[in-house]
Amino acid sequence: MPESSTSWQEQAKPPLLFKRFEFEDYAHTRAFLDALNELSERVGLYPRNLSFSSSHVNVTVDADGEALGERERDFARRLDELAQGGD
Repeated sequence: MPESSTSWQEQAKPPLLFKRFEFEDYAHTRAFLDALNELSERVGLYPRNLSFSSSHVNVTVDADGEALGERERDFARRLDELAQGGD
């Protein structure tokens, strides 16, 4: 479970969402990364940029067109749920 979590930051040009997820240790970070990978495989949407350390993960999701749509926003919501230990 993340120690702290902020809202997704939205950018218009280029259209993208960004969030930093913080975790208490590497085991939680690794579990989130594995769950993120499974979600991406399942829905066919992959972060534009993904960086991490032992205690945080930075995720950038870009638009599948000219603007952010429900697909990207749903993916972001699902990542929030995963970070909280949901499915």
